Amino acid sequence: MNELGKILKDKIVIDSHIHMGFLSSLNIPCASDNNIISLLKNYGVNKAIVSHHADLSTPYYGKELLFRSLEKFPDFLYGLLVFNPNFSNSSLESIKNNYQRKQIAGIKIHPFWHMCYPGDHKYEKFWDFVCENGIPVLTHTWNPNVANKGQKFADPFLFEDILNKWNGLKLIFAHAGGRGEYLYKVIDLMEKYPDLYVDFAGDIFEPGLLETYVGRVGSDRIFFGSDMPWIDVRYYLVNILSADIEDQDKENILGMNASRFFNIR
Repeated sequence: MNELGKILKDKIVIDSHIHMGFLSSLNIPCASDNNIISLLKNYGVNKAIVSHHADLSTPYYGKELLFRSLEKFPDFLYGLLVFNPNFSNSSLESIKNNYQRKQIAGIKIHPFWHMCYPGDHKYEKFWDFVCENGIPVLTHTWNPNVANKGQKFADPFLFEDILNKWNGLKLIFAHAGGRGEYLYKVIDLMEKYPDLYVDFAGDIFEPGLLETYVGRVGSDRIFFGSDMPWIDVRYYLVNILSADIEDQDKENILGMNASRFFNIR
């Protein structure tokens, strides 16, 4: 066992944001299901929550691939079903038929990938459904002022109207706003909305960011997520372990929060 694995072997460590599945436009070495799970286990991760790349594009076939991955790793993997607003009726119907499966932890949306604002009418029935059933939603968020203008669909402040309208919605901002000043503006939203959570998955390399969040909103609404296989999981584990925060805060972020929030044991 490597050093990280030794440090974490007695802790609850849940990677709340990984992906699986082939992408034709991107070369990701060691991205097979077996390799991803092997790497996570090797570095001390106990369980992980996955959304499948194929599910971002196809409301039925993508979920079948997700279920195959979950069946391969029944004691390790939990899944997020993707809602695709471009196939809003069939996608929501598929979610209704599958969200109570044993290993399903919640739902993923990706406004940038689907090029659809979260406040679009195509999302209306979806927000009603997840709020009525208390289903957690992980959404991609990003700074809209970056070079890739498609990220305008994922502006975290677009969710304010949704949080106001659907009271009690359990919403997680993946990437915590994504870049620059938005990483800190999101804290303002967390102070305003007590059911808003974040992860720092992806290429979020910002010294002192974790300490700033914990200092302002505490550690109870922050999840460890890596974005594997896009990013090396080791960075995020070391970033949490070396952060200038209390040990209890580290344990919350590493896995205790996800265990409670997603009811993962």
